[in-house]
Amino acid sequence: MDSEDAASPDSLRLQYGDSVRALVQLRRPQVYQNPGAFNFRRWMESIEDLYWVGTIRTPLLMERLPAKGSYPISTFLASTRRRLLLVIDKMYPPWSAEGRNGAVLKAVLLGDRSSLDSDTVEDFRKVGLYHLLVIAGLHVGLLAFLAGSFLRLLRVGESWRSLLVLAFLICYASVVEQRAPTLRATLMISAYLAARVLYRGHAALNSVGLAALVLLIYRPPWLFESGFQLSFAAALLIVGLVRPILDRTTEPFRRALRGLDQLDLDLALEPRLVQFRLDVRSLVSELKRRFSYLERHPELAAAAVTGPARAGLWIANMLLLSAVLQLGLLLPMAETFHRVTYAGIGLNALAIPVMTLLLGLAFPTILLSALVPAAASWVVKALTPVMTILFALTDLPHLPQWLSYRVPEPPPWVAWGFALSVIAAAWALDKHRRIFWTCLASLGLFAVLVSLYPFAPPLPQGVLEVTALDCGGGDAVFLVLPDQSTMLVNACGKGGRSTREGAFQGRRWDPGEEIVSPYLWSRGIKKLDFLVATDAAENRLSGLEAVVRNFRVSQFWHGANSPTPGIEALLSVMRERGVAGRIISAGDRIAHGPNSIEILWPPAPPSAGQTATLHSSNLNSVALRISSGESSVILPGDIGDKAEDELAREEVRIKSQVLLVGRHGAKSSLTPEFLARVSPQIAVVSVGRGGPGTQPSPQTLNRLLSAGAQVFRTDLDGAVRIEVRGASLAVRSYRTSAGDGIGWADGAGNLSVR
Repeated sequence: MDSEDAASPDSLRLQYGDSVRALVQLRRPQVYQNPGAFNFRRWMESIEDLYWVGTIRTPLLMERLPAKGSYPISTFLASTRRRLLLVIDKMYPPWSAEGRNGAVLKAVLLGDRSSLDSDTVEDFRKVGLYHLLVIAGLHVGLLAFLAGSFLRLLRVGESWRSLLVLAFLICYASVVEQRAPTLRATLMISAYLAARVLYRGHAALNSVGLAALVLLIYRPPWLFESGFQLSFAAALLIVGLVRPILDRTTEPFRRALRGLDQLDLDLALEPRLVQFRLDVRSLVSELKRRFSYLERHPELAAAAVTGPARAGLWIANMLLLSAVLQLGLLLPMAETFHRVTYAGIGLNALAIPVMTLLLGLAFPTILLSALVPAAASWVVKALTPVMTILFALTDLPHLPQWLSYRVPEPPPWVAWGFALSVIAAAWALDKHRRIFWTCLASLGLFAVLVSLYPFAPPLPQGVLEVTALDCGGGDAVFLVLPDQSTMLVNACGKGGRSTREGAFQGRRWDPGEEIVSPYLWSRGIKKLDFLVATDAAENRLSGLEAVVRNFRVSQFWHGANSPTPGIEALLSVMRERGVAGRIISAGDRIAHGPNSIEILWPPAPPSAGQTATLHSSNLNSVALRISSGESSVILPGDIGDKAEDELAREEVRIKSQVLLVGRHGAKSSLTPEFLARVSPQIAVVSVGRGGPGTQPSPQTLNRLLSAGAQVFRTDLDGAVRIEVRGASLAVRSYRTSAGDGIGWADGAGNLSVR
């Protein structure tokens, strides 16, 4: 074995239950200390039981320890799951053009979403079909239906059929990834099947409560997990609203189509259903009278009428189910994912038959491929077109924006009003029709408030507010000008952050989506007046595209950069979204009401139409100073020491109360002359957590302290918010403790070099 093979993870042949020893530096899972940020550390500790993470750079540093006793059933289930995943990889190799098919099959059949790429996940989320990638009630219910139908074809008795389907579901739930939605669906359907075996009645609400009780006893923290909440919210909507509404609208007519030739059944039906059966019989008779062939084949005449009727009722049921679920889950989707998706109402109705066909083909295909690989090749050919149809439902390039868009989290009173309206509507459905319609109207009103978010963000007025976000290595600064105009400078960038911590392996981690957007939504922001990119380097541009897609941006400012692929792609998105672009350079002074924005750097291009060639150099970074009356803040970007010295010599105003230190406080930043002219009272350093090049230099920190500035660091203080009102300053920092957000606290600054 050569060194390359030895360094491969597969060379260790690790399996479930193996113990290894390795030299690794452990760390707590990273938490971004910003309002609105997802607390990845708390999720790992409470849901995954993981308290420390680490990176092993090569398997050569790992040692496999002697085998210890393990549970045979756990080992068998893990090996079965791994074998099935390998079968899917052989059917659709990850490196091939059809690798996307395999990634989706792993998620749909086995609950393994680690191979999904960001584009696929976003496509499913955008159209409201992300739940198809999570094994929940739809998957388990369809599999139980398909298994029961197959056993019915084999003429297996009802009791034995229920027992066999129950055993199949238990085995299936043991092999797939055991998340709350999967276990919830399995428990509910198992309760239903057990009731059938025991010839007992089945109360759907009781089964939902039983499933919730069992899961919370098994793992109480699941109560605060979004998958648990969404799964049970969907189940309660189906049981509490969809099923009763169907029982009063379409379901009686669907049942009335049974036994159409049995006249004695009419006696037990309501008058409207009897009239419906009479109308259907009249249509059948008319068809037989007009077509002699149908007269000789009465069953075809009946099917010609009842078939379209059943199809129409089924479509109505699916649309009602999808509409109630989309409306009922509007609030949790807006709070959890900040997304409103009305496209899912129609697409979910189309997705159900597609998923039925997909599961009906995929499940036997995987089993055949595992047992007899050659026997499943013809099924794979039939499976690919179904996957194509599924992807076609998610790939809608001309989808109107109003069908799927992002929103801030609604105010608490709107959330409470929405939730109480749903509960009251479900309660009144059986009891008081007038109250039901009143609650439905109230629900519609609150749904409009959640969807449109017509609330002005609670921004300060008459104050220059500056917030440096905790980016873990990059930098992003959000400013609110005294007239409540908003500006975002950079969107964190990559900053050397590991793309595997807090995200699925292989997924594209986007700081604009994961860090900046949640903060802006927590402030109730839907639009930005100014978006500024200080640098055209690829690691700087990362995150800006997500911000432009999630928020309405009025103007985008950037330096005169050479046309790199990164900046060209970003400008293309800007044009697509209708964002006005502006190239800024030294000497530009933008007056915005009582506010003044001065561009200090870079110098203007040598001549008209000529662009700079320093697109990846700090010499081309944008530096700006924002002032309003006596309030001022300077953002020097990543300009180098030569640019700082030049600014210190020029006759430009750079004295500011607040300084956002550039280049993470590197040793070469903040020359003595530049720092003396700025003379800041507050200095904020965007700092990473141990990444190379992201820690501030002790010399730079000492220079700041010697200059009399209070120093704040985002790695120690979290997000830092500074309010400048005339000559007065107020500083607050967003600290966390043990992974739990405490919130804003008065900042005292870090007056020691750390």
